[in-house]
Amino acid sequence: MLFQHASEIAIRATIFLARQSPGKLSPVREVAARAGVPEAYLAKIFQRLSRAGLVRSFRGPGKGVELGRAPRTITLAALVRAAEGPMMSGGCVFGLASCPIDNPCPLHRDWAPLQASIRERMENTTLADLLAPAPADSGKPGTAARKKSRSSSKRATTPRGRRL
Repeated sequence: MLFQHASEIAIRATIFLARQSPGKLSPVREVAARAGVPEAYLAKIFQRLSRAGLVRSFRGPGKGVELGRAPRTITLAALVRAAEGPMMSGGCVFGLASCPIDNPCPLHRDWAPLQASIRERMENTTLADLLAPAPADSGKPGTAARKKSRSSSKRATTPRGRRL
């Protein structure tokens, strides 16, 4: 797992808010129920997101939460930073206190480019990107391969129609 649970909840909650009608305030209770988390836990996450300007919360009659900015301006990196602090600090993949370049851990040379790639992807993916409809094959890993293998297995038969 690359990120804490708070980041996952922040992303799911803001996707829910982004799908609401503009100007609609969503009660924390409703968002928590949809996200499947306790209301108090989500309220703390919303406090962090609010401090970062990613959501706005309103008290009093008709209270609720809405996005603080347009979905196309909210990156996954901003959500993760707001929910849990700095993203992947560049620390050692083994959790060592120090992983200097002159004496790196065994995975340092492989991990550093992966870390940079993940960070770049998070900086370039917005909430609006997550709202886009999924591709026709559902985007699930292996779906196309399973469909292809099923169809090809139907063709692999004996002259009498028995499968090979």
